[in-house]
Amino acid sequence: MCEQVTYKLVVSYDGTNYNGWQTQADGPTVQAVIESLLDKVFKEKVNLRYPSRTDSGVHAFGQVVSFTCRSEFSAERMLKILNSQLPSDITIKSSEIVSNDFDAKKASKKRYSYHISTTPTRSPFYINRVWWIKYKMDIGVLKEALAIFVGEKDFRAFMGAGSDAKTTIRNIYSITVLEQNDEFKIVFEGNGFLKHMIRNIVGTAVEAAIGRYDVEDVKKMLESKDRRTAGITAPAYALYLEEIYYDE
Repeated sequence: MCEQVTYKLVVSYDGTNYNGWQTQADGPTVQAVIESLLDKVFKEKVNLRYPSRTDSGVHAFGQVVSFTCRSEFSAERMLKILNSQLPSDITIKSSEIVSNDFDAKKASKKRYSYHISTTPTRSPFYINRVWWIKYKMDIGVLKEALAIFVGEKDFRAFMGAGSDAKTTIRNIYSITVLEQNDEFKIVFEGNGFLKHMIRNIVGTAVEAAIGRYDVEDVKKMLESKDRRTAGITAPAYALYLEEIYYDE
C-alpha cells in the first residue's frame, strides 16, 4: 500500500493567459490547472497549499506549493509526470519529498520584482512582460518614494479592494532598485504583501518620479490609511513572484 507522502514543488509560470493563481469560477487559473492534473494522476482530489496568490497577468519564477497524498512516485518521477502534461506556460522547476509537517503556506519571507522600461520607443518583446513608461523618471525621487515603504507599517492605503486580509500591517524588509541603462527592476522583500500592494506602491512611486507628487505627498498617502488618496495601480503584467523563503 502506498504511503502518505508530502511533495514540495517550485512552479514557474507565465500569467498572461490566466485569471491569477488561485482557483475561481471565472476563467482559468494556474492552481486549477495543476490540481486538475494531480487529480488525474492520483485519481483523488488533491489540494495545493501555497504561500502567495498572484493576480491575473502576474508571472512567477518561484511559486512554492505542497500537497500530501498516497504515492509511490519519487520526486524525480513526479517532476517528469507533471512537466510532460502541463501546458507550455507552466513549468515545475523542482520537486522534492519533504516531511509531512511541511506546509508551503507558512513562508517566512517573499521576494517579488517589478520591471520597468523607459526606452525612447516601446519594445515589442516587452508586451505582457515590462511596464513601458514614456515619461522621463527622476530615479532619485523614485528611490526616495520607495524608501518610505520599508519597515513594518500599516499599508491600508495601498491595499486593493476586495481583500480578505485580517490585518493591513506588513513588514517590508527591503526595496532595491536595480538599473541597467533604461531598464529598472524594483525588488521587494517582505513577510507578506496585501492584494495589489506592490503594484499600488510602484504606481505611486512612479507618479512621484515623473513629477505628479512630491515625496512628502507619498508619505502622507501612507499615513492616511485611505486608498483614495494614493496613486495609480501599476500594470499586473510587469510583476513577478521571484522566490519564497522558509525558516530552517
